[in-house]
Amino acid sequence: METLLKLALMVVGTVSAAQPGLAQTPKVGTFDRASIVVAFYGSPLWAAELKAKQAEMQQARQANDQKKIDELQRWGRDGQELAHKQLAGEAGIDNILEMMKPMLAAVAAQAHVVSIAPEVPGADKTAATVDVTGLLLDRLQASAKTRQIIEELRKSQKEGSPR
Repeated sequence: METLLKLALMVVGTVSAAQPGLAQTPKVGTFDRASIVVAFYGSPLWAAELKAKQAEMQQARQANDQKKIDELQRWGRDGQELAHKQLAGEAGIDNILEMMKPMLAAVAAQAHVVSIAPEVPGADKTAATVDVTGLLLDRLQASAKTRQIIEELRKSQKEGSPR
């Protein structure tokens, strides 16, 4: 959560500096957390990370470096478990937000918001917010299939169905 606050403050500074004539009532960009988790793990950004780890694994196998192989296998298992927990809302998304940091700044500027944060159920409805989920999905290059999965997930959440 501390990392999320730091990222939001960095975006505030970036947007404030880039847009000195921002409206009197600052707006906050919000996004559907589960949608971003799904889109992130299906994105070219994450695919590049996986490709790099696969290359490391290939090098470790060629070098017969069992310690590195074990480390990379543990990274894969832990990462998969983290992704499942993130989707269920049981784990933070700091790793995702860190990798998306340049995107967050660009989307904040595009949407004319001072910061971007996940939607919080029961949050103050009088605060000026802008849903930037769609803009973030665009930046993550979410495919039509990913967007369909997200739409079905959001529909089931609204209906109160189990995830």
